[in-house]
Formats: sequence, structure tokens, C-alpha cells
Amino acid sequence: MFSNAPSAPWRAALPGLLALALLTGPAAHAENPAPAPPPPGTARYLIGGDSRNDVNHVIPWAFDQSKRRGASAFIFLGDMELTPELDVKFQKELSLLQPVPFYPVLGNHEIDQFGVFRVGFLERLHGANPEKNFRRRFLGTKETPVKSNFGDKVVYGTDLPGGLHFIALDNVSQKGFGDSQLAWLQNDLKAARSNPGTKYIVVGMHKALAANGHTTHAMDEDGDRSKKDSAVALALFRAFHVNLIFASHLHDYVKFSQGGIESYITGGLGAPLHIAGPLSVHHVLQLDVSNSGLAVSMIPFDGPTLFSDDDDDDDDDDKEPPHGPTPTPVRRVLDWFKHIFH
Repeated sequence: MFSNAPSAPWRAALPGLLALALLTGPAAHAENPAPAPPPPGTARYLIGGDSRNDVNHVIPWAFDQSKRRGASAFIFLGDMELTPELDVKFQKELSLLQPVPFYPVLGNHEIDQFGVFRVGFLERLHGANPEKNFRRRFLGTKETPVKSNFGDKVVYGTDLPGGLHFIALDNVSQKGFGDSQLAWLQNDLKAARSNPGTKYIVVGMHKALAANGHTTHAMDEDGDRSKKDSAVALALFRAFHVNLIFASHLHDYVKFSQGGIESYITGGLGAPLHIAGPLSVHHVLQLDVSNSGLAVSMIPFDGPTLFSDDDDDDDDDDKEPPHGPTPTPVRRVLDWFKHIFH
């Protein structure tokens, strides 16, 4: 006859097993220790981009990391949500970041429907102006005390703690940067280098510069004018001794040097990752600024990772992910809707 009652040896061991379970169970696990604050005399920044499709809630984690790590500001490199209309959702999530200041860069998903279909002339006549809506929602606020230097782009420069001058460029509202933005860039760089308080210059943009040697899912994909503007911008960066360049658009982590300037692609804030490599993980970058220099480190997300194979996701004109032929725009939209209503 079978019995559910434990045998005598097991009965004797039960108190010890229960005690062990209480000590090692989920309730007994202490939370991860708080990250160390920045050392004295150091200004810290968290940097990242591409949070659309954030089903794993990477953005709330990154915002929490900003506060726990004593960040002076959070720099976001574009692509908050799938479509411009959904940016309202991201706007609500920003409350999780307060009181840390927030400095955003414009991404292609902020101005294009699903990052693919450009808002047309007739739609703009009826009030659909994604650049204007973005500036209204995210610039000129208590958390983001800057305004764009252009009425049809998101472009600005600002001085931040630690002697850091940050420049946000726009290479998604048009193909490349455009002559007016490049002229503004030259003047801003000149002014920053003439300012005795500027120790370092850091540039953020959504798409990485062309001909970077690591991906063509960058300014390369926008044609010859974009490539030419990229080369002009790089020449200016070198002439005025820009220290760091940050971009996203490619959902991955890449560190490289371009024109002798330390550069990063960091598209790991929740969008499905493009490449399943050893460093392909949702993440945010940490930049520490001090008199002794600049230190960049990658903070990996402590939750699950979503790859583009998992939900058939792809970005516009992406030739990097090794997932077969690039889906048509119609297929992309259908896949995105499937992801939203999954």
C-alpha cells in the first residue's frame, strides 16, 4: 500500500529542510546591492536608444538605474515607440526618471509611421507634424530645459555638469544633416571649444555615421547626400576635437573608432536585438566624466533578451540582421501589429 506520509527518516529531516527552504527561497534573497555612486568630482550620465517594442520593460529598468547610480542626466538616442502617436506612452514613463534630467535625440520612429512610412504633405496640412509634436512633448520642460535651434528638426547643444558639452544632431528629418544643420554644427563646436568651461564634447545622433566599418544600417542607407554630410560632420568632429560619438538605430552594442574618435552604437533599450552575438543584450551605457577623462561602460539588463527572430521584427532598409530577405513594408506593418496585439 502506498502512502503520502513521509517515512521516519524523512520526518526527522523535515525541520531542517524547511529551515533551508526558508533561508534559500525567493523571499530570503536580498535585492541586488545598490550600484556605487559616482566618485567625488565625477559627473555620471546614462545613455541609450531604441526602446520600441519594449515588452521586457528595459526602459523602466534603465530609468531606475539612472537614479540608483546618481546620474546627472539621461541621454536618449531616439526611437521611443513604434509610431509617433505612441510617444505619449513614453512620455508617461518619463515620470519614472524624475528628477533626473532627460536629453533626447530624434529617431526615425518619432517621425515615420512604423519607422517606414513618411508622414505626407496632406497629413501635415491636417496637423500631423511629428517633429513639432516631439518638440512640444519633450523639449522646453523642467526635465529637458533646451529647445531646438530649428523649427523643423530637433537640434541643440547644451552645457552639462562636469564640463561636458552635449550636441544632439538630427539625421532622420531629412537625408543626412543638411547644409543649415552643418553650418550650425560648425558654429556650435567653435563656441564650445572657445568656452573655458568646456572640457569635453560629446555628440549624439540616431543613425551612426556612414562608412563606420561595422554596419551600413546607418547614414549609408540614405544615399549619396547622406554619406557626403556624414563625411563633412566627421571632418568637423575631428577639427574641433570631439571626444565621443553615440548613436543607436542598430539594435546592438558596438564600440569602435571612427576618424580617431571613440564611438558607440547602443540600441539596446528594449527593441528586438538585430544580431545574436556575444555582446547582444539589452543594455544602457554609463559615461563617467571627471578631470582625469571619460570612462564608458556597458550595463547589461538583468532580465530576458528579445531578438528580432523572436517576433519577425526588422527596421527600415536593414541589411544587417542575418534573417533572410528584408521584409516588405507591408510585411513589417503586419508583423508589428502582431507584436502589439500578441
